[in-house]
Order: sequence, then C-alpha cells, then structure tokens
Amino acid sequence: MKITAESLASHLSKRLLPLYVLSGHEPLLVDEALATIRERAQQDGCAEREVHVADRGFDWDAFGAGLQNMSLVAERRLVELRLPGGKPGEAGGRFLTELAANPDTGNVIAVVLPGLDSATSRSRWAGALAEGAVWVELRAPRRDQLPAWLRQRLRKAGLTADDDAVELLAARLEGNLLAAKQEIDKLALLLSEGEKPISASAIRDAVADGARFDVFQLVDAALAGDPARAVRILNGLEREGEPEALVIWSLGREILTLADVVYRLEAGGSLDQAMNQARVWRVRQDLYRRASRGRSCSDVSALVACAASAEQVIKGVKPGNGWRALAEVVLALSRGPAALAETA
Repeated sequence: MKITAESLASHLSKRLLPLYVLSGHEPLLVDEALATIRERAQQDGCAEREVHVADRGFDWDAFGAGLQNMSLVAERRLVELRLPGGKPGEAGGRFLTELAANPDTGNVIAVVLPGLDSATSRSRWAGALAEGAVWVELRAPRRDQLPAWLRQRLRKAGLTADDDAVELLAARLEGNLLAAKQEIDKLALLLSEGEKPISASAIRDAVADGARFDVFQLVDAALAGDPARAVRILNGLEREGEPEALVIWSLGREILTLADVVYRLEAGGSLDQAMNQARVWRVRQDLYRRASRGRSCSDVSALVACAASAEQVIKGVKPGNGWRALAEVVLALSRGPAALAETA
C-alpha cells in the first residue's frame, strides 16, 4: 500500500510491517521518515541497524544470503537498503520482486529510492514493491503548500509567525527544505518560545544578529543594489567555509527569476503582472522592482551567462577561482548592466 509521509507515524503507532519503501528526492523528508521507522523498529525489538548501498557492482546474492543468515543466528535487525540511482539492474530487480512476494525475513527492511520516473514506476520490481511493501511517498510541498508546511514546522518548534514572516521564510527557503529546518531551529534558539506572533522584521533581525553571514543576506544585498555590502557578505561566507556550490545555487535561482520578470516585461504588461507571473513572493517584490529597473532581455541573458560560467568554474569544468567568479556574479547582479561590461 502507498501512504504519505504525514500518515507514516499513525501507521507505525498501530503496527510495524517487515518491508517499507521510501521514495523521494528531498533528503530531509527521507531522513525524517527513516528516523520514524528506526524509532518504531527499536521499540519492536530491532536491536541493531545495518545500512547497504546498492551501487554498481552490488552483490545481490550476498545481500540476500546475509538476510537469511541474520534471521537464523542474530537478533532482529533493521536493514536499510539504499538505491541512489533508482535502478537496481536485472539482478536487483529480480531480488526486489522476490522480496516483495516474501518480505518476512525476520527483520525489518527499508528500501530507500529517489523519486522514480514514469518508466521505472511501471517496472515489474517497482510494481511488486507497491503491492508487497508499505510505500511511503515523500513529496516536497509545492510552492503553494510551503507556507502551511512552514507554519506546521514552526508550531512543532513552539513558535508562531504572522503571514508576512511565513512568506519571507518561504521566499528564502523555497526548494531547500533542509535549509528551512535549519532556519527554524535557529529561530527557536534565538527567539522566545511562544512569542506571538513572530514578524518578518523579527526574522530579519534574528538572522542579522547571528554569528555568521548567510546566502539569504547575500542575495538580498545584491538585489537591493548594495554591492559593498554584498561583497562584504560574500567575503564572510568564504571565511566561514560556506560551500561555493550553495552560494551559486542561491544566486542562480534569483537570477533566473529576475530574467523571467524582465522577459515578461519586454513582452508587454506591467511590472506587477510580470512579478506575479514569475511567482515572485510578495515580500520580495520591492527587491525585484529595483533589480529589474533599467535591465533589458540582453542584460539578463548576459547575467545568466555570467552565473553559468561561475558554476562551471566551481565544478571544475572551467579554470579559475570559484570565489572570484562568484564576486563577478554578485557585482553584476548588484550594480546592473555596467558591471557586466566591466567583467566581460
């Protein structure tokens, strides 16, 4: 049977079955679902846990033999089987099909998959698991569901927030649920439990009062047209060891959204319409008003190309210094088209 992440705890409160499948792309949801199963398995007598990663060359026969041996000579265990690529191959497909038909090995098995494409979902082994296991679909909240998801997480942390505060968090954290969890955990430490309600300004102050810069401050400073502050934050991120890949991901997301706004403006219509169609959060629209001012489609195309070039440097595809490449992107975004001409 298939269930949602939200119903997993309720299911486990009634019974623990021998075979579970967790499928999804969001690491936070996968980790939390696994933690819920681990806790229930421990309560049910699974004294040990094993983790196996089925990558290329994985020995399915040895894995199956190990399951049988454990059931004969060892205590009951929780066995986690991770398939990072989502495709077990011919031998793995046969094994999973047989496991789904006879899941009771004396242990509890959790098969961890990424979100499957439509072709893989129709495979024999996936169909067998859907029939023989409890399949937990771990879907990240859609954009329109994210505010409600954040409110629920805030409540669990003992916090409440007004609508503007929730929208600010959603705008900053869309597409990165792990960052959302970390931000809420930080707010729970910085703000008084039960403070009602947290405002958007309180969230900004809490972030600004932190001991370190973050990528949200960086993109806000760049969009606001403050190159000196943006570069200062970027230098702070470099000193603190922030991953370059995370910085370019954050900048790239905002640049693509800005490009969408500018393209829609040149196609006709008002700036408000363009921002709404590009799905710019209301609390960030003032930043986009400033950032889009005076920019043409060719300007933002050059900006996208600048960010893409920096990403190639960071990934090692092109030679260069990653932080210098990031600085060029930050200056181009914060200072406008003139900065692109300077760095060309």
